[in-house]
Amino acid sequence: MKKFKNIFKYLLITIVWTTMLFTIYWIKIPTAKSDITLPESTTAFIQITPKEIIKGLLFDIYFKNKDIEIINALHSFIFSKEETNSEIFLAYDLTKPIYLIQCSVENNPTWLLKGTPKEIPFTSKSSKFIYSNKTHELYSFLGQAFSINNRAELQNILFKDNIQLENLNATLAVYSIENRKIKESYTIESLNNIVKLTTNGTIIKERKVLIPKPKSMHFTSQLNTGRMTPSYIKEYSIITNKLNGFSLNYYGAESNKKTDFLSLIPRFELLLNFKNTVTIDSLVKLITPHIPKETIISPGIVQLFYKNYYLEQVDSSTIYLSSNIYKKSKIKKSNHSFLLEGSPQYITKIRDLGIWETVLSFIPTYKSTDFFFNSIEKIVSNTESNRPETNVIFKENKIPSIELLRLFLALNNPVEN
Repeated sequence: MKKFKNIFKYLLITIVWTTMLFTIYWIKIPTAKSDITLPESTTAFIQITPKEIIKGLLFDIYFKNKDIEIINALHSFIFSKEETNSEIFLAYDLTKPIYLIQCSVENNPTWLLKGTPKEIPFTSKSSKFIYSNKTHELYSFLGQAFSINNRAELQNILFKDNIQLENLNATLAVYSIENRKIKESYTIESLNNIVKLTTNGTIIKERKVLIPKPKSMHFTSQLNTGRMTPSYIKEYSIITNKLNGFSLNYYGAESNKKTDFLSLIPRFELLLNFKNTVTIDSLVKLITPHIPKETIISPGIVQLFYKNYYLEQVDSSTIYLSSNIYKKSKIKKSNHSFLLEGSPQYITKIRDLGIWETVLSFIPTYKSTDFFFNSIEKIVSNTESNRPETNVIFKENKIPSIELLRLFLALNNPVEN
């Protein structure tokens, strides 16, 4: 057995260095720069420079990483016969930027992948791709296919009346679009065990937000309806369309011993900022169709799974909803559109599970997500400058790129999923 392990180690080292030699020339090629064209209905997009990301990831995997299981999991993923969206990336020229785009197709929020094909002209007949012979732009759908049968109509949506933007020099960045221009950008950089998120955008109108609390995860955001939100949110549009923003302190959840352990009881404080005047009564009418039938509603209180959640009218357009009774000291005013800080481990923290904690640990999605959040020490924000920064600080012995890769591989494991 020991001899076999040594042979495996030598084989692995050979594969590693062979890979390094094959990729070193590709890595030295300068990243190609080009202007950006986007569908007219684009509301947000993510710019990715694959070569720069892969270069950093290869270094971290082979020179910093001490977990051999990461390499084994990556190997299994790459050579899996299961069909995944990740395979689509192989059709693109990875020396040039690629873009994850959120736009509208058939009035549905749609995620597309866009870039330059690896081979020009692009000859694949796969229905996954839409290609322009004129501009050599290649699009592919991510997720569920769409019902447009007329391919020419789909090409018209993607290639006509495009938004034109100058090249944005960023390895990884998120942008929101409004009136055909960039409204806000979030640039992501990594240094040692810290991932830095830098915001560049307009200062919004001042509104009430929650003060971040210890032993919680805090998230404040202006709500841009339709931007960077999953499609299932659409069914709640009667509520979200009225919202201007929200502010949340999340303290984790508790096991519900009176019904079943899956009916978890979340502990949180939520401040809802509406665009216009909204009363508690009108809000209750809006949310009633979307909450369990077991819910008991009384003036100022929503009872769910024997737990009271309190409603308080803070002002004509702001409502407080929480598992705690409202106190004025919990609120301040802010004109920043985004704030993230606290302890991410509270996102997956569930108290009083008892024997069910063992059962939950066998669920791959929960296990991998919980492991990832617990690899982060804390998140801190600095909103004093013109370009507010959020620092995601991983624990001292953790490498951010490796932990992100570990999470990605776990969530996309063809055997477990």
